[in-house]
Amino acid sequence: MAQSARWIRLGLVEPLDLHASYAGLAAAQPRRAVPIVLWAQAKTHLCLGQSQGLAEIDPRTTLPVVRRPLGGGLVWVDEQQYVFVVIAPARFAPGRPSRWFPWALSPAVATYRDFGLRAYLNGADIWLHGRKIAGSGAATIGECAVVASSFLVKFPAGRFAAAVASPSTGFRQWLREGLALAMTEWAEHGEAPPERALEATFRTRVEAQHGWQFENAWPTAAEQVAIEEARRELAEPVEIGGSRMTRGGIKLNADAHLVERDGRRELRVGTRIKSAATG
Repeated sequence: MAQSARWIRLGLVEPLDLHASYAGLAAAQPRRAVPIVLWAQAKTHLCLGQSQGLAEIDPRTTLPVVRRPLGGGLVWVDEQQYVFVVIAPARFAPGRPSRWFPWALSPAVATYRDFGLRAYLNGADIWLHGRKIAGSGAATIGECAVVASSFLVKFPAGRFAAAVASPSTGFRQWLREGLALAMTEWAEHGEAPPERALEATFRTRVEAQHGWQFENAWPTAAEQVAIEEARRELAEPVEIGGSRMTRGGIKLNADAHLVERDGRRELRVGTRIKSAATG
């Protein structure tokens, strides 16, 4: 017998609305609630992981910054991504958090493949042809396991590089180079499907993998109260300073990083290493 589940489609929303929606929904669920998948787009913003501060971001940027209640690092979010968030009471999720990623992301991998892209899982990320096409973040919120990711149609690497805190002009130039080697996008490999077709295929894949049967839904009055509370919390200013997740630089994917410290700059992408003195 299929397990009933809720599919909540937000449409295009403001940055705070995106993150407050899944945080509030998760916080409002009782232990015996049914699973929820949230599908949305968000207006352009920079999104910090739950343990990050503004040290990651160029102080001159004018982009909105939100610190999400999920793990992971600094990411770019805009209208060219279709975000999905799995919100499931603990009894539905694998016991160890490290197993949540294949559990939540495998339907997305299958969806890419349905449209001809041979994507695969690499840890907590989705990769395509040796480069990352989607990251993810996860956390326990209330009684729920929460895992978020997206389908990335286009990635404006130059705009993202311009928004990252950089100790030198050379660092920013190498960052653009590193992003081209470490990241990819759907548009690089062909035309992405219309949103409704993508959403329907992903929804079917989630149902097939987990045995869920979705009904279209909307937050209840009680959930809206929880969402408003989450919005107030997330609207608190992110503290200035702090330290970077990667000392002296930034992680580009699971196998790539760029750092500048102790008088040297190093870009590592897989087995390729580029290094130079900064003095």
